Amino acid sequence: MKRTALIKGTAPDATAPRTRPKDYVVVDDIGEFTYYRSEAAMLEDLEYLDEAACVLDREGNDCRLTLDKDRNLCLGPSLGPVEFSWLRQAWMNNRHRNLPAHRLQRFFPATREALVAELFEILTLERARNANGTPWVLHVGEEETHPATLRDIDGLLAGLDHLEQATVRDPFGHEYRPVRHQTHRHLAPGSGSVYYVEVKPTEALSC
Repeated sequence: MKRTALIKGTAPDATAPRTRPKDYVVVDDIGEFTYYRSEAAMLEDLEYLDEAACVLDREGNDCRLTLDKDRNLCLGPSLGPVEFSWLRQAWMNNRHRNLPAHRLQRFFPATREALVAELFEILTLERARNANGTPWVLHVGEEETHPATLRDIDGLLAGLDHLEQATVRDPFGHEYRPVRHQTHRHLAPGSGSVYYVEVKPTEALSC
């Protein structure tokens, strides 16, 4: 996989949940998760047959790469539903290993269907660089804004010393409490990476 081209997709339009775009999530041979907006984008990025341990579609089917008659990579037939325990463990390992890359910390899904949906949602939200579909909602005290992307929210929160009065809702309706992680106790209050920890909607409203 060409590591310089990991950001391949943008979030699908959250206002049209019934649409089924042909996008994919690939779990590669070292356990990294990458979202691709199309089969063509995926095949352009992948470099060898065993690079993808799993090619996951939105229905939760586990696919594999194969070679066409010209020995070029292509997408093979589905092997059936992905194994939930394996996918769950792979996702947990990836989040723990790459915490700065996965700053949306949701409640962990209890079913395969919920986990597959979460993978597509989180990976598209984390990688989106332009407005696409329903905006986010950011509350800071009594003020409400509607940023287009997670990057925009990061920028708005960067100037705040304290995040206690801030809540965030993503385009899929999940509520978060932003928490700043400081790597050193002598850093200024407004420095450090911001993580978004999911809360129940009632908790967000009461704060």
